[in-house]
Amino acid sequence: HRRLLERIKSRRKTLREGSDPEGSLVPGSLLILKTLRERGVQLHLASGTDEIYVKEEVELLGLTSFFGDHIHGALADHKAFSKAMVIERILAENKIDGASLIGFGDGYVEIQNIREAGGLAIAVASDEAGRSGKPDEWKRNRLISAGAHMAIPDFQESEKLAEFLFDPR
Repeated sequence: HRRLLERIKSRRKTLREGSDPEGSLVPGSLLILKTLRERGVQLHLASGTDEIYVKEEVELLGLTSFFGDHIHGALADHKAFSKAMVIERILAENKIDGASLIGFGDGYVEIQNIREAGGLAIAVASDEAGRSGKPDEWKRNRLISAGAHMAIPDFQESEKLAEFLFDPR
């Protein structure tokens, strides 16, 4: 955690000082979150980072209103947390089938977990450094090999994505 916090220290500092958080988000993130919330989707965030740090970052990024109490991070007892366990708990607590799950992820494991649960696994293969709107090809290929149903470079086409996701056909 010390190494992670050291790596993101300057970003956390600028956010605390009031910088616009949008520059720290995948382009279009706010739009897709607003779009999904307007459609009544219950949003959850799961991260392998300790939950206390995840909640702090969500707060700094101004995203708490989207997730509320549905922010899941690693626990002190590493055997009590995995993204697969979070997915299972979300499905069980809400009494829904995995086919009702739509998951976005930029990591190999969560793409596999979403797919294994029966959900629609959408890989986010963003060009984090360049913010070009084009996919990072290495990341894209890796996430597709993990089982992603589709890959997107970011969320700039949120309206088209929402139309696709909610099209009754």
